[in-house]
Amino acid sequence: MKKTVIFSWYGYFNDFCCRVENIKEAGFDGLMLWWEDDAGDWPHSRWEMVELTRKLGLEIFNTHIANIHEDFLWSDDDSIREKHLFLIRDTIEEISEVGLDNLVIHLCESGDVPPPGDSLFRSIEYLIPFAQKHKVTLSLENTWRSDYLEAVWRRYPNEGLGFCFDTSHANLRHQFDLLKDHYDILTALHISDNDGLQDRHWPPFDGIIDYEKLVTPYLGKTDVPYTMELIADRKRYPDEQAFLKLAKERIDRLLALENM
Repeated sequence: MKKTVIFSWYGYFNDFCCRVENIKEAGFDGLMLWWEDDAGDWPHSRWEMVELTRKLGLEIFNTHIANIHEDFLWSDDDSIREKHLFLIRDTIEEISEVGLDNLVIHLCESGDVPPPGDSLFRSIEYLIPFAQKHKVTLSLENTWRSDYLEAVWRRYPNEGLGFCFDTSHANLRHQFDLLKDHYDILTALHISDNDGLQDRHWPPFDGIIDYEKLVTPYLGKTDVPYTMELIADRKRYPDEQAFLKLAKERIDRLLALENM
C-alpha cells in the first residue's frame, strides 16, 4: 500500500504539534515539511519540527525549499543567482544532518524568463555534486516552464535529479504530458485541484482535474507516496479535523483509481 502524506501547513493557524497530531489522527503516514522555522504565536525551529514529527511516529517524506520567490537560478547576474544557490546548498546540508534525503526545488518562478541556458546549467552543475555528497535527491517541480525541466533532465541524466509533479500547476499550464513522459523519474508529488484559473490548493475532486485520465494511470507505475499540498478554504471547511478526514478520504479515492 502506498504511503499517504500531507503538507504540514494546510490552512489552519495553530501550533505545529497540534497539526501533526491531527495529521496522524486522520490516518496519514507522514508529512511534507517546508524547510523554514515556524514563527508567530507558536514558534518552532525546523529541527524541532523534525523531532516532533518523529516522536509521533510519522515520517517526513520530503522537504521544500523556502524563499521560492527569490529563485533566480537562471540569472546571468552571479550575485543574484548565487543568493538562491547558497540557500539550496545550505538546505541540502541541513536536511542531510537530520536524515532527510528529498528536497523539492523550483527552477523558475514566472513564465517571463529567458530560455534555459548556460546560467541555469551552471547552477545545476554547482548543486549536483553537493547533493550527491549528502545523498539528497533534488526533486525539480513543474512551475511555469516545462522547457526548463526538460532541458536540465536532458543535459544531466542519471545525476540524481528527480521530478516533483504538481497537479495544480499542470492544470494551469497544460503540463500533464510531463507526467506521462517522465513518470519514471518521479520522486515527489504535490496533489491538489483547482478551477483552471488559479492555484487554489483544493482537495482533489473539488475542481476540474480529470485524475482518472491524466494522473493516476501514470502514478500507478510508481511507488512514490501520495502527497497532498492543500490549503483549506476555511469558509467551506471551518473544522480542521473534518477537513483532514475529507483529505484522507480523497487521497484514498485517488489510490483506488489506480486499480480501475
